[in-house]
Amino acid sequence: MIGRKKEIEILTKACEQNESKLIAVYGRRRIGKTYLINNMFSEHKKECIFFRFTGSYMLDSSTQLGNFTESIYDWFKIESKKEINNWMDGFNYLKYAITQYQKENQKVVIFLDEVPWIDKKNNSGFIGALGYFWNEFALNHKNIILILCGSNSSWIKNKIFEDSSGPLYQRLDEKIPLKPFDLKETKEYLLDVCKFNIDDKTIAETYMVFGGVAKYLSFLDSSKTISQNIDDLIFNIDGHLNKEYVDVLKSLFDMKASFYSSIIKILCSKQSGLTQTELANELGQKSGSVIKDAIEELCEAGFIKGLSKLNSKINTKYIICDPFVLFYNKWVSEYSKNELISLQKPYFNTVMDSQKYSIWSGFAFEVLCVANIDLYLEARKTKGFAKSYGYWNFIGNDEDSGAQIDFIVEYDNNVYDIVECKFYNKEFQIIKDYKDKLLHKLEMFKKYGLKGKYDIKLVMLSSYCCERNSHYNSLNITSDIKLSELLNS
Repeated sequence: MIGRKKEIEILTKACEQNESKLIAVYGRRRIGKTYLINNMFSEHKKECIFFRFTGSYMLDSSTQLGNFTESIYDWFKIESKKEINNWMDGFNYLKYAITQYQKENQKVVIFLDEVPWIDKKNNSGFIGALGYFWNEFALNHKNIILILCGSNSSWIKNKIFEDSSGPLYQRLDEKIPLKPFDLKETKEYLLDVCKFNIDDKTIAETYMVFGGVAKYLSFLDSSKTISQNIDDLIFNIDGHLNKEYVDVLKSLFDMKASFYSSIIKILCSKQSGLTQTELANELGQKSGSVIKDAIEELCEAGFIKGLSKLNSKINTKYIICDPFVLFYNKWVSEYSKNELISLQKPYFNTVMDSQKYSIWSGFAFEVLCVANIDLYLEARKTKGFAKSYGYWNFIGNDEDSGAQIDFIVEYDNNVYDIVECKFYNKEFQIIKDYKDKLLHKLEMFKKYGLKGKYDIKLVMLSSYCCERNSHYNSLNITSDIKLSELLNS
């Protein structure tokens, strides 16, 4: 299994302890939550009783209850002693089946997958019955592991973590937020599992399309080029991922999917991100609770993230941090409008040689770098010393023109990394115009962004490092990091 060492340690420890454990596993769709739990308990913990039930997105609560009842019988082969009319009856049936089937001191793993879909509006008593089952039976039983799993992270957070009136409030023993693979883990998956023979830049380009989403990567065919895979999976109308973006939004946000899609589309067009107020202005709305809640849900889903302005408690800017979401909104929606989707018309292979792709890939590479901040710190050998990372900007005045720094890492003792991310097919050449703009950024940052002492480090982070020329030599660059150093740090 690629990565997931910490998660496996948590689950293994839960199996070894002589007490019941309530665990929440959450993260975006297709990230590998179900695979992790199934693999861990079905393969590596076969001595456990392992019962699984999965909620269904399109079904009403009554049908969900019927499926739950049927799943209990299918696994335990024990008939209920009474008719099942509600969720309390359903969990009483589960309790009865466990006590009849279980051997002495045997661990019981109850895996409720896609919990937010079971009772989306919480109007059929599911959470109340689940809470009663846990508090009155499982806790006293000492050897039950109850795993609640879901793609809708905000639902898990609101209904389980933070609902002080709910029966499971402060009952969780472990929270496992499952993240996409980082760039390094993606390389391991592509080379060791998918059996590709590709270089680091191609791995980065693959990540800039599919992110570190395990299921997306599993669709890739090593007998084809990456661009052929992209065409087949995304730009072919019958491809596995052709409708994935729309399906993800609908399954997570239901009636709010269209509104959230409009927020994402705006942010995809703004490389430096937008504050909540700026986003509201773009939408033609007031900056109130509706926008705030939408931002929180999109952050919980892992589609966007907030970057704080250095030395400021306000002015958080929100950027797209999900590569697949960024890719879709740049290429797929536009391509669909042209109605060119066809097996006979490979598209992306020609795009990759265009100036348009070159500009977009620079944007996508910055997203990649921010999303892999830990790998950056490892390459810089500064992991464990960083205080924060974010952005800084200066709007400009009568005396000085504005400046924007998209990626700053702050360390103790007023040390700052100013990170410039460049994605090129060869060594990046610093020309005079770029050098002058960079020097202006540094001067404005020193003049308007800092108070007191400082130690500024200029870091170049690029595909193949920078060409050594007079402009490079005049900039006092602290570190020139190439892509392979992120992947092999």
